[in-house]
Amino acid sequence: MKLEFEYGQGLLGAELPDSTDIFIPGETVADPPCLPQDWDSLYAATLASIRNPIGMPPLKELAGPGKSVVIVIPDIVKGGNQPTSHRKVAIRACLDELYAAGVEQKDVLLLFSNGL
Repeated sequence: MKLEFEYGQGLLGAELPDSTDIFIPGETVADPPCLPQDWDSLYAATLASIRNPIGMPPLKELAGPGKSVVIVIPDIVKGGNQPTSHRKVAIRACLDELYAAGVEQKDVLLLFSNGL
């Protein structure tokens, strides 16, 4: 499905799968079920998402020996101190996939960005 939404002073278009839930102000749309908030459940769900992205190859297919990787992470102002924060779970899952694909630790740069 094609969708246009307000962005800045204009509209931005996107092509989304027909199964996408669209949340429109003024209409009631049921929230998706919440995941258990333990590390193992969140890590497994995050890893499943990384391994099954929409519209692109999985990270493991894009990465490999000799490749350089930069992961941009929002600064701490945006939260993330709790043990199961999205940033901690997602970074660990991404690194695990990269290392499994043959990327070496020396070829990974974590860039903390202010106000991202």
